[in-house]
Amino acid sequence: MAETIPPTDAELDTLIRARLAQIGIDLEQLPVSDAAAPADQTRVLTSLRGFLRGTVPAVSNYILDPQENPPVLYPAQLTAWNV
Repeated sequence: MAETIPPTDAELDTLIRARLAQIGIDLEQLPVSDAAAPADQTRVLTSLRGFLRGTVPAVSNYILDPQENPPVLYPAQLTAWNV
C-alpha cells in the first residue's frame, strides 16, 4: 500500500473555502488578520486545518468490529431494550 502524502496548507485552505462556500459562508467577509477581531481568516483557517488533520484521520482509520455494540447516543435506553 502506498504511503499517504498529507495535504499542504494551501490544499487544505482550498478545500475549506470550497466546503464553506457550499453552505453559504464567505471567509472574504472577515479581516485577513486582525487580533482585535473576534474572528479572522487566518485563525479560522488555522483552526479548521488543525481539525481536518486531527479528527478526520482518526475517524477514517476507525474499524467497526461487528462483534462490538455499536456506539449509541443514549446507551441506558438501548441496554433496557436488549435485556
